This record gives sequence, structure tokens and C-alpha cells, in this order.
Amino acid sequence: MNTTRFGINRRSLLALSGGTALLSASGLLGKPAWAQDAGQLVWAKPLETTQLDPHTSILGSSWQVLHLVYDSLVDVDGTLKPIPGLAETWEEESPLSYLFTLREGLMFSDGTPLTVEDVQGSLLRVVDPATGSFFARPLGPITAVDVVGSNQVRITLSAPHAPLLSALAATMASILPISKIADGTFDPTREMLGAGPYRVVEHVQDDHWLLERNPHYWQKGLPLIERILVRIVPSDNARIAMLSDGSVDIASFEAGPDAPLLLQSVPGIDVSVETSTNYYFLALNAVAEASPFRDERLRQAVALSLNREQIREFALGGVGDPTSVMAPAFAACDTSLLPLFNGDIERARALVAEAGAEGLTFELLVRNIPADIQIAQVIKQGVEQIGLATNIAVVDEGIWVTRAWVDNPSNFDAMISWYAGYGDPALSTLWWNPELAGFTAGHQAPVPALNELIEKAYQTVGPDRAPVLQDLCAAVDANANMIPLVTRQDTIAIRGGRLSGLPKQVEGYVHTLRGIEQADLT
Repeated sequence: MNTTRFGINRRSLLALSGGTALLSASGLLGKPAWAQDAGQLVWAKPLETTQLDPHTSILGSSWQVLHLVYDSLVDVDGTLKPIPGLAETWEEESPLSYLFTLREGLMFSDGTPLTVEDVQGSLLRVVDPATGSFFARPLGPITAVDVVGSNQVRITLSAPHAPLLSALAATMASILPISKIADGTFDPTREMLGAGPYRVVEHVQDDHWLLERNPHYWQKGLPLIERILVRIVPSDNARIAMLSDGSVDIASFEAGPDAPLLLQSVPGIDVSVETSTNYYFLALNAVAEASPFRDERLRQAVALSLNREQIREFALGGVGDPTSVMAPAFAACDTSLLPLFNGDIERARALVAEAGAEGLTFELLVRNIPADIQIAQVIKQGVEQIGLATNIAVVDEGIWVTRAWVDNPSNFDAMISWYAGYGDPALSTLWWNPELAGFTAGHQAPVPALNELIEKAYQTVGPDRAPVLQDLCAAVDANANMIPLVTRQDTIAIRGGRLSGLPKQVEGYVHTLRGIEQADLT
């Protein structure tokens, strides 16, 4: 599974490691319609959609399909600027109050009216501790969601929340048919029912999803493409072969050095690398008693040994950008001013000597994924230059999830993972506060001054925010507990002349086909 880590409650993690409830294929259509259908886009992606409840889903591989079925009050454009979604307009009545006006005639894909009560209930469901949504705090310190008349809702906050509109655009803030959940006629953990451009008509586990145009979609006349067949094809080589023989129209590839190179040899396809705010990071365990990285000096030494450009070139095939905790697309952090970001081997050696750790060997835990393994190899070479050694432990996803995210304290010295960057530079920084994030408490040590900066970045708006964001970047860098490395860009390959109008955008929500409702087959 593609594990997009950004905020995970332990109940969700246990479900992930022990098996997730899936949409049953029983009672659905029999044979799928394949690529010969002229009105159908065939998309091959590497990983199955395994978590169907958008409010609790923690996986980018699931978001990719959930985005096509569900919709939210707010959307973002190609530059991550908030734009209207189900809400036609909004008004910031005060720093603590936002009034949203819904579009007229909204419906879910089964024709059920989408009401202000669905909006109210959905947002309250996200922030309800009983739901267990990791996105409760990023969505904001919401104290009330009140219905105002027949088409407005007011969100009231206990404190200003600068990322509110961006957070409302996330899959985790999708609007669900709350009355159907309440009466038991809809179970979001086993099926999908949203107000997005498509609806599910068929699912065969680990093989495909068939989506068709939502006839009740609020953007009249859209989507232009009648059906999308989502094929689950784990092998990069298989997806490339399917592009070559025309059995798929579009294929997505996770970050790594091989796919862009292999795709160069396939005639008749257009290759695009999306700009992303998602990023890889190296976690150094500052909590477990046995971890050498309880010593801040050693964490800082490792940070100083990192060669992000080499990670980009060797491990990721020249794709991605060296990044702080705020991706370059946000233009929120000047990395030249960060104390550890640009490396210093001599200073790192001195810190190792000061800690009395020359010759220390530590374990680096990674998933059995080529990009992760190759990032680990670059890190291994860097720490060897400062008198440390590492054993790279390559494990299957389930073991990795348990050791990295379920065990508390986490069962690793060092570990490689990635976070979604979302649509606001401060949103993912919450994961550096283990007292609020929770899921990082097994390896992230609490730092009161850092926590205060995170809250300040969440609450500060306007021109006063820029220096706060820079200070927060510097504090994360100096802490060297979870160290951002390089942005995680995904590659998309499209058969030439098959698809027109798919916009180029900055992506922070793992919405691979964002804007597909406006694209058309040619």
C-alpha cells in the first residue's frame, strides 16, 4: 500500500495492518467495459483503494479515487488557491466566524438532495473524537457548525485558523450523506456515495474500479468523459507495456528513478511530472530508550550529513526538489537561512565526536519500495562520512507500519516515510507536535517552543505570517527529529492525442486526476 503519512490515529493503523473493510463486488455489474469503449478513459495506478471513508482515510492511494467521487465545500485551483466548491461563496465575518452559502440544487450521485444538515453533520463528524479522524485538528479548532436558513452554514472557531479554507478542500473534509449514515442505509467504510463528478458502479478487488459520470453533478455539462476505468496494476513495467500497446490511456507512477527513464523509450506518450507539496522525510527516533538519537547532537550531525541533491538525482531520477518542512511551491521558507539544511561534514564530525559516538551503527527502517531503498542508500553514504554506519532494514509494508506507527515507542532508530504537504504551508507542521498529532508520539519528542510556533503559524494571518513561517522552518530544522528531504513528485504518462484539457497544477492532496471533469477524450 502507498502510505501517505500525515496524521494517523492508532485505531486506523491497526486496521491498516490487520486488514481493511472493502467494497464488496457482489451485486455489482459483471464484466467490466475495457479500453475499446470510446467514451471511457482507462487509468492504470499501482495501488488499490483500501480505505473508503474519506473522513478517516490515511492513504494517498485511496484519496486518488475518493477525490473523484466526493466533493467538499471548498476546492483549490492549480496554484493551491482556495476556490468555490459545493459552497458558491463564503464570507469571513470575523477571524473566528465564516459563513458559507451553498449552491442551489446540490445532490449526491444517487439523486438524494445535499442539504445544509449534511454539511453540518459532515464537518462535526470530522472533529468528533469518536470518529478518530487524524484531520480534526488541521481542519481547525471548530466549536460549532450552525445551520443558517436553508442554504448557509456558519463555522465558529475558538481561535483564528489561517489554513481553514485550504483544509476544507481536503478529501478528509468531504461532505457525506449524513442522514443515510444515521439511518444505516449507507456505510462509508464499505461503499462510496458523494457529490463529486463520478460515482462507483463496479469494483473487483485488486483489479479495477469502474466509475461513471454523476448525472447530478453540480457543474452542469460536466464531466465530459463518460466513464473512467481505474485498473490496479502494481508493476511499473506492466503499466508501461499497457501504455505502449494502447490498453490504457493514462498511467501514474510513484516517485523513483526508473519510471521516467523507461518511459523515454515508449513512443507516442506524453510524460508529465507534477509539482507537489508532498515530501519525503527521515525520522530519527528521539523517544525510544534504545535509540541513539535521543541525543540531539547526533540528530543534528545526521542532518548535516544529508545530500538532498544526491537524493534527488540518484534515488528519484532527477525528480523533486530539496525541501524544508514547507515545500518550495509555497515560497514560505528560505532554506539558505536554516542552520542544518545545507550540510557541513566537518561540523557533523565534531558533533559525533562530542557525543562520543564515533563508530556507532544504527538501523534504518524502510519499506520494500525502490525509491525508499535508494534514498536510504544515499543517507548511508552520507553518515559514513561523519563516522557513523547504518544497516538498512528493508521490510514489507505491514511490518513497517507496525514498527514505525503502531508500536509506542516506535521500534526503529531511523525510518524513511513521506507526508502530504496539503494546500497551506503550515498544515503538515502539526505532525511535529506529538501531543496533538498523537501518531508521531512514538518517535517525536515534544518541544514546547516548537509547539508554540506551530500554533502561531496556524493562527497568524496576513503579512505577519511570513516571519512566523520562517521561524517555524528553522525550529523544525534545528530539532532534526523528523527531517524533510525532497519533494515527492509523481509521474503521469498519457497516450499522445488521447486526452485534452487536463490542467497542469501544483498538487498537495494526492489528487492525480484533479480537473479531469473538464478534460475530454480525443
